[in-house]
Amino acid sequence: MFKFNSKNVDDLANKIKDIMPESLKSSREEMQKTLRSGAEGVIQKLDLVSREEYDIQVALLKKCQDRIEELEQKIAELEK
Repeated sequence: MFKFNSKNVDDLANKIKDIMPESLKSSREEMQKTLRSGAEGVIQKLDLVSREEYDIQVALLKKCQDRIEELEQKIAELEK
């Protein structure tokens, strides 16, 4: 399962906070906490994998495909 980086969530919350009008400054902190909490909840519910795990699975799949091709060639040779 993908482990999200809380720094990314913080960065997103800060960007949203920075574009808010000055009149809402008093509620910025509360909104930031709410946005952060909501974003973390959504991210945790997603069925994501890390890039590292994805790359490992792609390499494993390639290895399996190569092995299948090798075995199919051996079977074809034995059938002759």
